[in-house]
Amino acid sequence: MKKKFIILPIFLLILVFVVSLPCDKQLTCSGPLSNYVNYPGLWFLVLIPLSLLALTLNDRKHKFWLKFTGIFFAISMFFVFLIPETARGIMLNPDRESANWFFVGLYSFISIIYFFVQFFKNKNKNIQEKPEKNYFI
Repeated sequence: MKKKFIILPIFLLILVFVVSLPCDKQLTCSGPLSNYVNYPGLWFLVLIPLSLLALTLNDRKHKFWLKFTGIFFAISMFFVFLIPETARGIMLNPDRESANWFFVGLYSFISIIYFFVQFFKNKNKNIQEKPEKNYFI
């Protein structure tokens, strides 16, 4: 299951790249599909290294991280598509791209902290479980 999740973001990133290829001598396609596919494409790019880090987790914690990923992705895409395409003001008016970057950064930060906490918990647990050898017997 863990290895399948590594292949899925790679496949989806390739799909996003193919959909956003130039068409009709323009830099990118201006159709509605390409506009809605580019925002999740950044997520797939971030999920590739994070899914490699997730290989260090046990199955139960990996499933928890997958659920967290799905819920966070759905909620953030909901908010990203509620925000206007372009900012109308000069100060503190986010557009879709900046909101997407914010949510991707927040998700990456939370995931990396989760991986480090789980790594050090497992490391401390393994150190405590090792029996001490008695060399004087």
